[in-house]
Amino acid sequence: MMRWMDVEGRAYALDRLASADILRRRVSKALYEAALERVGGTLCLSAAERLSRAGRGDNVFIITGFPMENVCETDGPPGAAVLAYTLRELGLNPALVTDRLCEPVVRAVVEEKFEVEAVSIEGERAEGEAEKLLESYEPAALIAVERPGWNSKGEYHNMRGLSLSHRVGKTDYLFLGARRRGIPTIAVGDGGNELGCGLIEETVRRYVPNGDRCSCPCGGGIAASTPADVLVIAATSNWGAYTISATLSLLEGAEYRHDGKRELLLLERILKAGGVDGVTGEKALTVDGIPTVVNQLAVELIWAIASV
Repeated sequence: MMRWMDVEGRAYALDRLASADILRRRVSKALYEAALERVGGTLCLSAAERLSRAGRGDNVFIITGFPMENVCETDGPPGAAVLAYTLRELGLNPALVTDRLCEPVVRAVVEEKFEVEAVSIEGERAEGEAEKLLESYEPAALIAVERPGWNSKGEYHNMRGLSLSHRVGKTDYLFLGARRRGIPTIAVGDGGNELGCGLIEETVRRYVPNGDRCSCPCGGGIAASTPADVLVIAATSNWGAYTISATLSLLEGAEYRHDGKRELLLLERILKAGGVDGVTGEKALTVDGIPTVVNQLAVELIWAIASV
């Protein structure tokens, strides 16, 4: 197994790489530093350590899929897929959770090799479904990757401050149920409106456009209110999920395999299933408007840090 200081140093490099403000949102630094303060250590390493405590054969929920108009965006499902493959190689049993709108994309990105569950958009029904899933699977941990999180008024929003509540399955209930049971929760986000970002809600309200007040009738802002135990902030959530996978592989002495070529394969599967870039709205091999070549370079750098 790799020496601890080597893992710690590489995890720090992965954290800094993934959180670089490629999109020039001018909020990444504030969100990253707030998460760092709340988590109390390198974000991807803290997340990986929580996952490394799970026993072989344990179930793990990976919650993903961010709805746009009537499709799912390309940020989230690839990161969830890489996490799922990494966890399975380490002897765990990952299952993916989403909603009906995003289900085709989530199933496509893992090629039906994992269980995929869908939670209802109706609150009372979703709460019951979440309880049944937690009781049935008894997961050792939950991870949310670029999944909408409701605000303090129970409403979901995109970054423009528009409501998504009529499209989003209420997966916040899974995090709330897990926290009542003492099950570790991990989240990956990039804008503050994602499930788990309630850990830094006040920072999101202060620094993110529409964070404190949205454009829909609820007026509660886009800041997600449900917290995670560990929150990983990245320029795109896929990158954050990759750093968790890479760091977990380092901790366990396993090979981290996700590179630029595999990234394109995942994105191609998503496009065939109807997914689009969440910023441009285009059916393209891009994530959050980041050019393909830049995205591939970041993926290759993550691979290199975890492999060299």
